[in-house]
Amino acid sequence: MATMLVEIAFWSSLAWIGYALVVYPALTFVLGSFALGAKRVRKADATPSLSFLISAYNEEAAIEQKVRDTLALDYPSDRIEVIVVSDGSTDRTDEIVIRFGDPRVKLFRAEGRLGKTAALNAGVATATGDILVFSDATGEFSKNALRALASNFADPEVGCVAGRVAYRYGRDATSAGFSGYQRFAVAVRRAENAFGDQTSVSGSIHAIRRALFRPGQPGFSMDVIDAVHTVLQGKRVVYEAEAISLEDSRTRPRDEWRARVRIAVRNTAMTPYILSGLVRERRWRFLFQMVSHKMLRWWMWLPLLALFGASLALASESPLYLAAAVAQLAFYGSALVGFAVPDVRGPLGRALALASFFVMGNAAACFGTLKGLAGAQSPAWEPVR
Repeated sequence: MATMLVEIAFWSSLAWIGYALVVYPALTFVLGSFALGAKRVRKADATPSLSFLISAYNEEAAIEQKVRDTLALDYPSDRIEVIVVSDGSTDRTDEIVIRFGDPRVKLFRAEGRLGKTAALNAGVATATGDILVFSDATGEFSKNALRALASNFADPEVGCVAGRVAYRYGRDATSAGFSGYQRFAVAVRRAENAFGDQTSVSGSIHAIRRALFRPGQPGFSMDVIDAVHTVLQGKRVVYEAEAISLEDSRTRPRDEWRARVRIAVRNTAMTPYILSGLVRERRWRFLFQMVSHKMLRWWMWLPLLALFGASLALASESPLYLAAAVAQLAFYGSALVGFAVPDVRGPLGRALALASFFVMGNAAACFGTLKGLAGAQSPAWEPVR
């Protein structure tokens, strides 16, 4: 009986991992191919009024250039306002913004270090544009990004638009691993755009109709909750590949670890809210996407641990289970080697880096989930430089 239960754990864990990493991505490509054109956005050259909100905490090194670059984007100057939402900055961020003296540039200071989501909730209340565009202090928008985002809102069914984040990658293992993950993530995004909605957007570049914006709880991530709130109100969340924000990838493992832990804490807090809302409003397709694309990956550390433990326990029972145990030991060993590689070159180096990134991401998710279940929250963020 005990052996049977361990075998059930083995095969169910393998099914979970295989579905999330292989079956669902393949399914998105198939569904996207069949649905091509059915979900096409009716774009048009449109220039609705925009409120461009920049979240900032101690960004004196970047904020002036960010505001100047934003004002120089290809968009009618009388159709945009720039609101810098300073979350209790203690450096010269606020002073630099005030010094602009341009009526289009406004400072909203959130006192008390509220955290990104709470600060932006408050900042949105001062916005006047029909469309809210969210960014951070370091994302470099492509010249046509605002027009590309705005063109989607000519379709009345579109409520939120996710832009594309491109990265400058280093040659370190963290950057190389993240690069491999990003190629996979972007491919799935494009496929989902053809048959459904985007399950998340990016804090670096996304836009939403102001009439649809709903404040998120301080411990929630706007990257996910803006998409969920849009779908709950019956509107689409689409992906715009031509609207690009260029960022530097994180190059230090400790920075990536901290970011992944923070994300996991927030995901844990959001999960009951998302599930209950989608079930209540009967958004079944989006619920399917959220579970398949997001939640099964948020909690993937569970089947990974179960699969490894079951493989070891069953190794003496059959060659199949022994092979599974050896394969996992080899994989985790290669991930450890990848952490030690200072300069990633060639296919082997990139493969090791991707293994390291996968293992670190799931370890951070495990740690962050346990923190979240213990009641921890992660409303505040620190800029990584």
